[in-house]
Amino acid sequence: MGMHAELDPILVKQHSLVTRQQAWEAGLSMRQIDHLLTRQLLLPVHRGVFRDPAGPQTMDQRALAAVLASGAGAVVSHRLAVAVRGMPNYQCLLSEISGSGRRRIPGIVAHRSTRPPDQEVLRGIPITSAARTMVDVGTQIGQGLLGRWIETWVSSKLLTLDDLEAQLDDIKGHAGVPVVRRAITSRTLTMAAADSAAEAELGLLLRRHGFPPLTLHHAVTTTSGFDFELDWSYPDWMIAFELDGYGVHLRSLDAFEHDRFRRNELSIDGWSILTFTSRMVRNRPKTIVGQVERTLRGQALVS
Repeated sequence: MGMHAELDPILVKQHSLVTRQQAWEAGLSMRQIDHLLTRQLLLPVHRGVFRDPAGPQTMDQRALAAVLASGAGAVVSHRLAVAVRGMPNYQCLLSEISGSGRRRIPGIVAHRSTRPPDQEVLRGIPITSAARTMVDVGTQIGQGLLGRWIETWVSSKLLTLDDLEAQLDDIKGHAGVPVVRRAITSRTLTMAAADSAAEAELGLLLRRHGFPPLTLHHAVTTTSGFDFELDWSYPDWMIAFELDGYGVHLRSLDAFEHDRFRRNELSIDGWSILTFTSRMVRNRPKTIVGQVERTLRGQALVS
């Protein structure tokens, strides 16, 4: 016996997800549900939330699973909402929601709200509005990156400044409000640009040698909730190339340790990182090219 047909409409509607309660309401007994789990025709995602292994595992599925596990009133929010709506050069590996519940769920970061945030349904997923999302992430990321994100959504018509201003007026006590206002006023980072001449030269070096196009300043939120920005990378393949300056990265013990902590967090999530220096870019370009080529060949990305 395969999957029960009663579950098909739910799985189709919910990105191949179903809760135990939904399966029971569809007519399955608890014994039948457990039998599906035992035969791995359903796989647990969170407590009481299961996925059909025949369906693709997507970010939308991960986002909706977090909402279903968190109960009534939960919505995708903060950095995960940014990723679900779409932001160039950004990926979020964290499951992040807002809601009024107080139950802690492993693998989900929950922001408690006494007042329901502005929300809508996107591809079947309850999610904070674009304006509210920007205010929320204003408490989590730097002002420069926030400014870039706001401009990206405004230019792509996902957000209007009028909607953002209305949201700022509506939740004046929110900690993200002053950060967003400063980002709107400054509008400092309207174009992606290398942070240094050496960083730019590294990108040019790799481009001259015919490697696939790289992404500059890709932002990542790790599964543990830390936000990092990579110099040059292939996000789809989780390969990054970092340019470390001697003075910048050894300016203090705290900075030195943070760099190691950052690398460890990214490595845990599966990133492969090669680190170069400005001196290597100047004096050992062939070494850099060779190491990059071997890394990509190891991933079968170049022949």
